[in-house]
Amino acid sequence: MLEPTQPEIAFSHFVQSFASQPLDIFFQIVTMLGHPAVWLAVAAFLYWKGEEKKSFFIAANILFAAAVVGILKSVTGRPRPSPAEFMVIGAESDSNLSFPSGHTTTISAMLGYYWKTISRNIMVMWFAAIALVMLSRVYLGQHYIGDVVVGSMFGIVIGNVTGFLESKYSGIKFNGRRVLEEAGLAIAIIAAVVIAVFLSSLSFAGVLFGYFAGACTYKLLNMDSERPNGKRLAAKEAIGFGGAGAIALGTAMPAIGTISYFALGLWISLIYPALWEKLAPK
Repeated sequence: MLEPTQPEIAFSHFVQSFASQPLDIFFQIVTMLGHPAVWLAVAAFLYWKGEEKKSFFIAANILFAAAVVGILKSVTGRPRPSPAEFMVIGAESDSNLSFPSGHTTTISAMLGYYWKTISRNIMVMWFAAIALVMLSRVYLGQHYIGDVVVGSMFGIVIGNVTGFLESKYSGIKFNGRRVLEEAGLAIAIIAAVVIAVFLSSLSFAGVLFGYFAGACTYKLLNMDSERPNGKRLAAKEAIGFGGAGAIALGTAMPAIGTISYFALGLWISLIYPALWEKLAPK
């Protein structure tokens, strides 16, 4: 087991010495920038916008990050900061393990993914956002400083790998049966198996399984999405997220919770796009 060091413990106490209600609220909002669900929503937005390949690789990036975090947490076995010693704000239902930080890894992986395509100013702001997420995880009592530092480093590497895979296959059409022949998809599916094995949060794994299963099926059926804009895009996105929200309500019901997560992934990449193409007025 990887135990926290005395400097890490001291740093957590130092950060929490500034605790106040406004900071509690601020950091609970900031920490969401690293939540995988936020970036999955970005992937859904792009998919419904017609940018399916970009959506696919963002979802793969989330998957790779989650898989690496899940493996490392299982191997290191480091527990989260104890509520008996630290102020702990918010509950982490996915795991009681701490190393590395999943939130920090995720937002850093997104920076790594966009590393070669964003301006210097955007990169500076992104680094600032990562720093705030790192600080939020310590302030909220969810992680030690070592967890977030290592998570950020792994995340940037993971994102660059995902970006490399996308550029390597940039000339390939993301359609038809050819999609199943792509190494990028094969790697994503393998990573999905890994995440299901190593993560205790099988619910999130279910969403990702649903997304990739839906994306494969959608292309095997030789379906393609329009690229709407203006009011039509706004309507498509609003209906899509409304439907996703309705399905998400089912995840709180024990009887259908597990299947609801899988259905949510299918809704993003198969059910809703197919319904829109068939039923939406042209």
